[in-house]
Amino acid sequence: MAVVRPRGNIPRKPLRWSIDAAAPEFTMSVNTLRKLLNQASVAPGDDGCYSTAQLLSAIYGRMHEEKLRTQQQLTKKYELANKTAEGNLLDRAALMAGFSQLADALVNVVMTDQNLTRESKEDFLHNLSTWPVIVDNVAQRQSKLRRSNGQTPEEDQSES
Repeated sequence: MAVVRPRGNIPRKPLRWSIDAAAPEFTMSVNTLRKLLNQASVAPGDDGCYSTAQLLSAIYGRMHEEKLRTQQQLTKKYELANKTAEGNLLDRAALMAGFSQLADALVNVVMTDQNLTRESKEDFLHNLSTWPVIVDNVAQRQSKLRRSNGQTPEEDQSES
């Protein structure tokens, strides 16, 4: 038994689109459509035309990737906001300013103390001067950014 197809304006063979016909249908210029097709590495058929599926994948195919990237960025933003709200994330500039004030106060106390020897004062000041290095080292260990050697901190620590 043969399947009866309704009559209409759609031809029985699959639709094929030239760039000139498809561009206005998708409300874009011919150059824009050509660029999208090239970026998606979509090649025309032997007839020089494209299928509807090829056009849709070239135009909308990257939308899923962009939505995923946007969601990842939003997740990262919310995680940082939550860490800040919970007090688990410290503002480095504010922390450094607070430590600087503390260091200045300690230097004043040590330098005005008459009971400490010069060597003791120098040792104390030398030890106190290392706090910025300690903060930098902690920040590097916490960072998930790649280091100059191309490794993440987790990879770097596992090798040592």
